[in-house]
Formats: sequence, structure tokens, C-alpha cells
Amino acid sequence: MDGIYTYCFSNQMSTMTPKVVMFTMDVGTQPQQPGSPPANGQEGDHNKLEEMVRELSTALTSVKHEQEYMEVRERVHRSINENTNSRVVMWAVFEALVLVSMTLGQIYYLKRFFEVRRVV
Repeated sequence: MDGIYTYCFSNQMSTMTPKVVMFTMDVGTQPQQPGSPPANGQEGDHNKLEEMVRELSTALTSVKHEQEYMEVRERVHRSINENTNSRVVMWAVFEALVLVSMTLGQIYYLKRFFEVRRVV
């Protein structure tokens, strides 16, 4: 359809976090309806070949869009995994520090417990 198009995006529901909006727009000629007469009297075999090329083009475009969608999902999941991994590493370091401090505290306590005190 001919004309001027306007796309409006809003982030009113969540103003604190940024959002990424991605979309694709395919611009081209309107596909010919199946069963319509050929434009300049072409033969039936030629029309079949053109129809097959159109179908392949549509399928290839569909695969391209699916791949772009999967790349976006992969980026999001990679970010989530890296964030989770850094949290796990920090928690493990914290646990190791607590373990070392508890060990040192127990050694100090046991040394004091078994210390012989002499009364003069």
C-alpha cells in the first residue's frame, strides 16, 4: 500500500530500565496472485519457474528472519549466563573467605582451650 507510514514506540510502563525494540520491514513489489493471467503472455512453464523462485525467496527470507531472531535470543541468554556466572564466582569467593576465617577462629579457640595456665 502506497503512502507514508509512522511507527511510534513508547516506554511509559517502565521508564527506569531501557528497552531494545527490533523490527524488520520488507519493502518490495506486491506478489502476483496465483491463477491470475500473466502480465505479458508468458508460457506456463516460465510461470512455474517464477513461482518456484518466489517460493524459494519467501522461504529464504523466513529463514533469515528466524536466524536474526535466534541471534537476538542468543545475545540475551549469553548476557544472563555471564551475569549468573559472575554471581556464582563471587558467592564461591565469599564462601571460601568465610571457611578460612572459621578455620582460623577454631584453631585460635582450641589453642586457648588447651593452654595450660600455671598459678604461682
